Amino acid sequence: MAPTIRVDDEVYALLQSKAEAFVDTPNTVLRRLLNLTGSVAGPAESPARRPHVKPASSTKLARLLADGILQVDEPLVWNRRNQGKQYGAWLTNDGRLRLQDGSLHETPSSAARHVAGYEVNGWTAWQRQSDGKSLSDIWAEQASTTGTPSTEASLEVPPQRSVGQKRGQTPQKAFRAYILAILQEAGGRQEADKLLAELERRMEHVFLEGDYRVLDGGEVRWRNAARWERKDMVDEGLIKPTEHRGVWELTRKGMNTSM
Repeated sequence: MAPTIRVDDEVYALLQSKAEAFVDTPNTVLRRLLNLTGSVAGPAESPARRPHVKPASSTKLARLLADGILQVDEPLVWNRRNQGKQYGAWLTNDGRLRLQDGSLHETPSSAARHVAGYEVNGWTAWQRQSDGKSLSDIWAEQASTTGTPSTEASLEVPPQRSVGQKRGQTPQKAFRAYILAILQEAGGRQEADKLLAELERRMEHVFLEGDYRVLDGGEVRWRNAARWERKDMVDEGLIKPTEHRGVWELTRKGMNTSM
């Protein structure tokens, strides 16, 4: 087995500067710079590369990678035709997205938000360059073939909806099991911003079109729903009333509650 070679940020930036957008990977740029000829077998042609994909225990993209549906370094594009812009991203071996500026993102939506500056459903925005299929369609096809993969929380959480179901909005009560799981795994206490980021990662395939609507106050609807569910959990004695600004903390009752 060939050793794994890691490059630092400066090397990666140099490779990016010499890459053809949406076509090259770091490997193809290096081959060109080193005057290496001949075709390069991609991940689909070399099953031996599959073990390099990290275990698909946390994200749906990682599961698609492990199943061979998506490939490491496979290019994704987001065409914003009304603005005449196109963004590119590449898949890492642990199911994250690397953008052209070198930033890494845990979810397609966080990657889309990074380049757009506002909330975007990244699963419908990003498309596989090779065939133009959106990530949501790719996931829906895989789910219909193999069944929806099991969720990853130590607590059982409600079954996830297919990404293909886009209308409507997620009921507020659906947030509770995820909030409990995140807080219990964190020892009962977590900063609100970190908790909400993890909540988005775990619930991204549960979210529907309406969850990304921006409310009058400027907050995206799913975040607002999560905060209202927290209030209900405070009222029911599962979460402590605010003692430290920006921190969510379970009560003893909340720590002992399972869903």
